[in-house]
Amino acid sequence: MLEIRAPRIFAHAGVLPPQLASRDPRDPDFTDDVRIDLRVCEFVYPPAVLWCAVYAALVRHSGSACELLVPENPGVASYLKAVGLFSTLAQIGVKIDERGIGAADESQIVLPLSLFSSISESERLAGDVIRDKLSSSGKLAGNLNSIISDAFAELGNNVAQHADSPIGAAGIVQFYDTGQGQQVWCVVADGGQGIRASMSKNHELLPHACDEWTAIGYALRENVSRTGATDRGFGLFQIARDYGAIGQNFIIHSGRGEMVTKQTKQSQVTFPGTLSATKVLLKGVR
Repeated sequence: MLEIRAPRIFAHAGVLPPQLASRDPRDPDFTDDVRIDLRVCEFVYPPAVLWCAVYAALVRHSGSACELLVPENPGVASYLKAVGLFSTLAQIGVKIDERGIGAADESQIVLPLSLFSSISESERLAGDVIRDKLSSSGKLAGNLNSIISDAFAELGNNVAQHADSPIGAAGIVQFYDTGQGQQVWCVVADGGQGIRASMSKNHELLPHACDEWTAIGYALRENVSRTGATDRGFGLFQIARDYGAIGQNFIIHSGRGEMVTKQTKQSQVTFPGTLSATKVLLKGVR
């Protein structure tokens, strides 16, 4: 059995132990049963929640068994229950013992872990759920409401058009309290082919063989789209520009490629698909 032990502060896939989390469940020869061990986690951030969801779903899609060991910290376990990780994984046959885990405050969760597979579904979530809940929260100043809901819609549309994911996609939007103040996270992930494989289908976008982390840089350029259409390709560029303008973070994982705090690099951990996360520190909270 492949046992992947998450660290105490589980921020995103890049902090997992490489010797444990480098196996890719998308590989045709992947046959391992998997145990995801969150027992020591004292913080699990939204990008890490989506890694758990995507990795476990791909393991189950491969035909292998999967088990998730819940955090021993009752507050963290309650959060993962409230955000929908346990119920989502249980529906696809992941073994989880969540007995005795109490309910958590769900007021911070704008969009719990939600699965979707089409543009219409991502746009419905962005408009009917995210935009409405952000507006009613009264926590956002200025145009942040539109920036966050539009970012989710664009990231979701990218997945539906380009990911070729056998498990569809998943998303989370939530407020998150830290020692530095309150943040709002918008995260979308899939179990598909990744940015490099998608863009390589248009040789004008990637004129030479390149790696995943280089492809991430190309994807963030203005007017770049796998389709090659002149009216496409502003999505990731626009999101990165908007979040850069307000001084916040934009995180991308794709295979062995990783971009965190504007630095693109090779990762020793494989994210089996693509994850995009935006994070805003709410300095202008009302």
